[in-house]
Order: sequence, then C-alpha cells, then structure tokens
Amino acid sequence: MVMKELSENVLTQELSQRGYASAGKEARFYVVSKWRKEINWSATEAVRFSLIVELYNAANQSLFWRAELPYIFNAIQWSDARVSQTLRLAVQDFPVHMTNASVLPTSD
Repeated sequence: MVMKELSENVLTQELSQRGYASAGKEARFYVVSKWRKEINWSATEAVRFSLIVELYNAANQSLFWRAELPYIFNAIQWSDARVSQTLRLAVQDFPVHMTNASVLPTSD
C-alpha cells in the first residue's frame, strides 16, 4: 500500500513539473506503475524490486510510453526515499508538455 501511494504521489508530482495536470475524466492519458518483488534463491541478496511505469492513451487504452527498471534495488535497500528516487528515475525521459502538441509522444 505504501508503494502504491508513493507511486501515485511521486508520478503526479513529476508529471506536474513537466507541465501536465490531472484531468480526471477529461484525461488524454493515464499512468500505471507496477512494482515486482522478485526472488532469486541463488543470490545473497535474494529479494529484489523491479519497476515498470506505463502511460496509456485514454481514448483507446493503447500503450504509448513505457519505462522498465529491472532489479533496481534489493529489499534491504527499501525506504520511502529509495522508492521515490526510483520513480523519478523511471520518468526522467518523459517529455515536457507542449501546449500545441496534438498527439501524444511515442516510445521508440
């Protein structure tokens, strides 16, 4: 639950700093964050976290941008600050809002 709330707060803040505003039902896109807890029984640091951030076109539910950070930190490194830092890193390359843009960015 903590990761879900942090994800929503940090991603909202990061997109807001890029010029995007929450639009509710009028939104052109929406954001989905997925945290994965992965276990590697042969490693010393057995539990690691991965993050995927996806942005979808609200009109047709299609994915148009994705960032994946596999094995970004080990479970013993977990903290609110580490989760927030990881979320910021995930969207660092998402483009700044352009007022006259009529199309959403695409992933290459």
